[in-house]
Amino acid sequence: MKELLIVVCYVIIILIEYCKITVEQILFGSRVLTFRVGSPLLGFLLFLLLKKEALMEKTLLSIVLILVFTKIGGIISRKLKMPEVLGALIAGVILGPVVLNFVQYDDDIRLLANLGVIMLMFLAGLETNVEEFKKAGMSSLVIAIAGITFPFVLGTLGSYLFFDDLWGNIFVGVILTATSVSITVETLKELGKLNSKAGVNILGAAVIDDILGLILISLVLAVAQTSGSGNSTIGVLSISFVLLKIILFCSISIIGVIYLPKYLNKLVGHIKPSRTFLTFSIAVAILIAFVAERLGIAAITGAYICGLMFSTLTHKEYLERNVKAISSGFLSLIFFASVGIEANLNGLNMKVIYITLVMFIIAVVGKFVGCGGAARLLKLSRSESIQIGTGMISRGEVAIITANIGLQKGIISEEIFLPTLMVVILTTIITPVLLKLAFSHKMGKRI
Repeated sequence: MKELLIVVCYVIIILIEYCKITVEQILFGSRVLTFRVGSPLLGFLLFLLLKKEALMEKTLLSIVLILVFTKIGGIISRKLKMPEVLGALIAGVILGPVVLNFVQYDDDIRLLANLGVIMLMFLAGLETNVEEFKKAGMSSLVIAIAGITFPFVLGTLGSYLFFDDLWGNIFVGVILTATSVSITVETLKELGKLNSKAGVNILGAAVIDDILGLILISLVLAVAQTSGSGNSTIGVLSISFVLLKIILFCSISIIGVIYLPKYLNKLVGHIKPSRTFLTFSIAVAILIAFVAERLGIAAITGAYICGLMFSTLTHKEYLERNVKAISSGFLSLIFFASVGIEANLNGLNMKVIYITLVMFIIAVVGKFVGCGGAARLLKLSRSESIQIGTGMISRGEVAIITANIGLQKGIISEEIFLPTLMVVILTTIITPVLLKLAFSHKMGKRI
């Protein structure tokens, strides 16, 4: 109705212009605009302005609904002794196209959700005990490699049940290698297990998993596109350039985490913690996330590494407390809800359901057996191995981004993209529940 009124206003202004009439007042709702019409362009600008304001109102209302529903969902989840993040995810499903269709996953919500996951991972880095992280370095690497290998092989082979396209099937395997540690981080924080042996290994393995997974994505894209062009020289150069960027980022990150904190402490040690310090810290985190994204590595990895660099600063507690308020009170709620809002079941049929079922089983079994089995081989206890395997199950934004890239490049079809979204939602919903069970005292006693 409002859009119709805006169009009517625009038409009236055009007619007035051609009749050479001076406009003293044009009423639109509660707004009073006074001007002399000079050309149809002015009317068109008014149309765009009012349209933009209508979109802004819609976005603001969407944010209000998300914050209220996610908090109510979190309270209900807490009453049921479940992680709050589960309530936020279900709230997103209820608000989205599947149930009420009150909120759409548009560009504004996507931007806030991306900022939310960056802030969440920055906070995770701040809250990580770097010394424990260093101790878990080799074990995290082994767990990450196993956690990529199993889903990749199983996903590629499983795709042959439905498709005969080699690169399409390989890309499905690549999609299933992704791990979203965001959900696990929130659950571990609620359980107070973020700095436990299993928690540190999960975080370390997830970061390495992300880097290795993105190397795999880049390589597959480069080789797949090269195989179509028939130019092997371009393919070799493309692969070499990707590896060079990844190696450069990893090297700088390792140096930064090990050596940078002591120089930063000398710089900020004599400065009192203030909002200026907070602002610059967040700016640096977003900058490093941007650099990581620019180099082909996920922004969340850059944000997490920045958090690790700042985790040993003198003013860590001040920074952590304020970043947590921004993240947990606003941005991360929008991120968790957005995962549920993205669930759009248009185009659902039996083949898509079968593909989803196979992908879901592979997603769960691949990570649980791969990561949990590797942890067990590294002499971790049975309960810790189960916790690590469970914590790595969740897929998220990396899987969605990967599937979207494959769709845009024509490597996969819509029949794979929808199941990917459904697997992301399903694994995201079950991971907090399974993780809570894995850390429960009853489970520990049974094991």
